[in-house]
Amino acid sequence: MQVKERKIRSDKKTRVNPSFDQDTHDRLKRLSIACDISKTKMAEEIVKLAVNNPSIIDHLQERFQASDTFRIIPILKDGKVYFD
Repeated sequence: MQVKERKIRSDKKTRVNPSFDQDTHDRLKRLSIACDISKTKMAEEIVKLAVNNPSIIDHLQERFQASDTFRIIPILKDGKVYFD
C-alpha cells in the first residue's frame, strides 16, 4: 500500500504570539475597532507594512545595531521589497 504525501498549502500561516505593554495593546485595540477587524488581523497588517518598507527595515536595524554579517539590504524592485 502506497502512502500519499499531503500537499503543503501555499497560503499556510505561521503563528507568532507577540506580547504588548498595556499602552500598545490599547492603541492596537482602538485601531482595530475603528477599522472593524480583529486585533490579530491588525497586528498582521502592521507587521506586513513594516517588513515591506525599506525605511522601517533600516530604522530597526540601526536601532538594534544589526550585525553587518546578518544585515538586510532591502531592494525595491517592481513595487516589491526584496532582501539582499
